[in-house]
Amino acid sequence: MKLVAFRVMNYRNIDDSGWIDLDRVTALVGRNESGKTTLLRALHKFNPATSDPYDAQREFPRDRYTTEYGRRSGWAVCQTRFKIEGEIVDTLSGILPDGSAVPQFAEATRFYDGSLAVGFQPPLASAEVSPGPLLEALVPLEKSTRRLKAATPDGATATSEAKTALLAWTTGAREVLNGVGNMRGEAGTKLLQRLRTELDALSDANTADLIEAFLEVLDHHTAEAKKPDPAAAARGAIRDALPVFIYFENYGVLDSAVWLTRFLEDAQADPSNPRIRTIKAMFSHVGLTAEDMQELGTDRLRVPRQGGSPTQEMLASEQRRKEERSIKLSSASSAITRLFGEWWSQRRHRIRYDADGDFFRIWVADNRRPDVEIELESRSKGFQWFFSFYLVFLVESEEGHKDAVLLLDEPGLNLHPTAQQELLAFFEKLSKDNQILYSTHSPFLVDGDNLQRVRPVVEGDDGHSRISPPGMWPKDRETIFPLQAAAGYAMVRGLLSMHRNVLVEGMTDFYLLHAISHRCRDLGLAHLPEDVHVVPCGGVPMVGKIASLFLGEGSRPVILLDGDQAGRGTRTNLQKDLYKGNESAVLLLDDVLGGEGNEVEDILGDTLYVAAVNEALGLALHVPPVDAGAAGSVIKRTMAAASAAGMDLPEGWKVTTSLYLVRSWAEGKAECPAEVARRGSTLFQALLERSAKPN
Repeated sequence: MKLVAFRVMNYRNIDDSGWIDLDRVTALVGRNESGKTTLLRALHKFNPATSDPYDAQREFPRDRYTTEYGRRSGWAVCQTRFKIEGEIVDTLSGILPDGSAVPQFAEATRFYDGSLAVGFQPPLASAEVSPGPLLEALVPLEKSTRRLKAATPDGATATSEAKTALLAWTTGAREVLNGVGNMRGEAGTKLLQRLRTELDALSDANTADLIEAFLEVLDHHTAEAKKPDPAAAARGAIRDALPVFIYFENYGVLDSAVWLTRFLEDAQADPSNPRIRTIKAMFSHVGLTAEDMQELGTDRLRVPRQGGSPTQEMLASEQRRKEERSIKLSSASSAITRLFGEWWSQRRHRIRYDADGDFFRIWVADNRRPDVEIELESRSKGFQWFFSFYLVFLVESEEGHKDAVLLLDEPGLNLHPTAQQELLAFFEKLSKDNQILYSTHSPFLVDGDNLQRVRPVVEGDDGHSRISPPGMWPKDRETIFPLQAAAGYAMVRGLLSMHRNVLVEGMTDFYLLHAISHRCRDLGLAHLPEDVHVVPCGGVPMVGKIASLFLGEGSRPVILLDGDQAGRGTRTNLQKDLYKGNESAVLLLDDVLGGEGNEVEDILGDTLYVAAVNEALGLALHVPPVDAGAAGSVIKRTMAAASAAGMDLPEGWKVTTSLYLVRSWAEGKAECPAEVARRGSTLFQALLERSAKPN
């Protein structure tokens, strides 16, 4: 299963984060104290690799604890949404009744009491065992009983008594069955078995044939009631298939020397300490506990030597104990050297675990000086972090390297910027088997080529954390800085790697242009080739600033601007200064689409866009067409129509609508119309003419 979204509620400074969409690799970006760590910790506790339950006394929002927490039970903390795919599809197909479709999504919610609720989207069809067929079968039983006659005059009295008893039973059975809904499960099975026992007692020579016909229906119902509820079994299968969540932070970096006596004391006093957890993972990889390591290192011969020479048996036993520890350490050293070498590519390292009495140490040598071993703590901070994280991941994912969601809090802070970029590449490799969600404020750990994976985290005026809507960059300068820097770095890197760059105002433009370009390519129309790099600037005020990054490069990226007042003013300023001599590289949408005030959404046309607004937002909005006296872009006319109808469009509605439309095209639910592709192709041709391919 793939985790596609999660939601945190009632946790620390988060009342309700709303649904947060996830990719294979997702970055939470925000300033300090914005709530990034809070989101990661809440998600980690949903299904941690090692026990880490929610603690309402410490984690329920303090400002609501006294007034709300104790007043009711069932407080939800973390809700997750998984796309059902892979092996679990076959599992559910074998559980659900024949002909039932496997749901597309599963939603699981963890509560403060540790309980877990599982549901499906779309919901599973009812698989109840209804009492209806039994009630229907009672009708012919009653009719046949009323017509029952004695075979001989001598049996008249017995037959009459049997009729009376059986009719009384059917009346009672009808009353009982009418009060029952779903008969599946233990309670329903017991009821059906009781009815059968009662009916068996009424069977005699006069009624046996009548009762036998009803018992066939009753026995079939009993067998169905005993079967497990398919919905419950499906929920159980989802619970069993949930991935584990592995959380790692800088505080979990290993020490190169561990004094076992102190570690055992600390582990008992503070078992949840991140460093304790990492050391435990290291010992687990060795195949010994700290207690085992200390016990194997204890000199058992010391006391016997004080009272005399140890026996031969004592010497042999002690030798085997020491050999056991050495063999396990040597084997684990070889394994960690081989496995770690598959991950860390900057140098080749040899890692050696060593134990001396009560001390456990880690020595590291590299291929540049293979004969010189250095303590782990003397290696670079980046290497220490990477090695410590790898150990935790290796052990807590049970060395499977699959089906674990990795939550990394500020990874690679001590890595050089180029190494941070390599860490991004490593995340891509690792995400083939493990989804990754990480927090950062470093621009070098924001993938400028995949800004759609970024989720900005901001703290509101009320002190509660919020996630910016998809594609919407917050106004907070400290939050947006890493995104701007990453976008700028990506553009410059793209330029230096011979990419042609097109700057657009926002993420909506980015999504729609790429989606329409894909359709144009399929139709054989002009489209954006792979070497054209579309970069969203986070609003028209940022366009000139990002374009200035290219000063001194001998060329300018093409700039696409809306035809509104802000876009026209920006074009004038750019052509007077930064783009003097390159005026044609600043393109207004009006120059291509005609008219005034065009935005990228106008490429879609009124009918398509308004329908997408209504479907994405659940509205029934009517937007007058241009020929009905309306003017301006479809965006402005949509906003005017909503205002006239007394409707409040939600924050980020433009991006939400565009994402809905683009996803429906990508998932095959709809197709980008050919007329939209043709309008887009005209724009792409104009962009390509202004974006000469570098020599």
